Amino acid sequence: MTDAGGTMICRHVAEATASGYLCVPLIAQGDTLGIFHLRSGSRNEAGEPELSAAKEQLALTVAEDMALALANLKLRETLRSQAIRDPLTGLFNRRYMEETLVRELNRVKRLGTSLGVIMMDLDQFKLYNDSFGHHAGDELLNAMGALMRGLIREEDIACRYGGEEFLLIMPGASEEITLERAEILRQAVKEMHRNHRGQKPATLSLGVAVYPEHGDTELEIIQAADVALYRAKQKGRDRVVMAAGAGKIKQTLKALSACNLDAV
Repeated sequence: MTDAGGTMICRHVAEATASGYLCVPLIAQGDTLGIFHLRSGSRNEAGEPELSAAKEQLALTVAEDMALALANLKLRETLRSQAIRDPLTGLFNRRYMEETLVRELNRVKRLGTSLGVIMMDLDQFKLYNDSFGHHAGDELLNAMGALMRGLIREEDIACRYGGEEFLLIMPGASEEITLERAEILRQAVKEMHRNHRGQKPATLSLGVAVYPEHGDTELEIIQAADVALYRAKQKGRDRVVMAAGAGKIKQTLKALSACNLDAV
């Protein structure tokens, strides 16, 4: 408890007040989460501000309960983040992507707009790992995550699809906008600075598909983007390829079902 005339004033109090106050740190599980600040509105017989012992004890009890509540909220948010985000890249994980794509596709259908999907793959990532080590590979994946977060729109959903594959969902984006964003990402990856001597710049192959031009369901859209990515790999990597029409995609999928795609 600090009285109005005290010389010791808490930092969060701008200046001496006409009433005394009580500051209780909100501590839970070893973390300081804030401060419970209580001001006195009553005075003793001498006219000095005071808080009764009962009120001080009540303030301590309230502060303890608040600290536990804040700690629980913080833990809940941490667990939620771990459930939907990839820990290495900070992007959303595949499970969250699948749930979100269904929701966003239904939404754009109601609105009568489009939705762009970009499937991308870091070229020859296994060779990169073998040449520079898994630590360098992790650094590249982490840098890729940071790059994507910095280049997407607020409404876009950037995900780590698996391994060195990434997927970007762009609600409301047309073919032109989706292609433009894919090219921006391709160029940005080539410009990322790498610290390993003798290391060539990383490159990115990208496949683009857009609803409704390339499919009506989330599975069809992802397959269309995946086939376009495969074509980008076939054509020499480090390029953006737009998906073909829906009929052409189905024919290509049948042809690829008998192929070994590990080499791409």
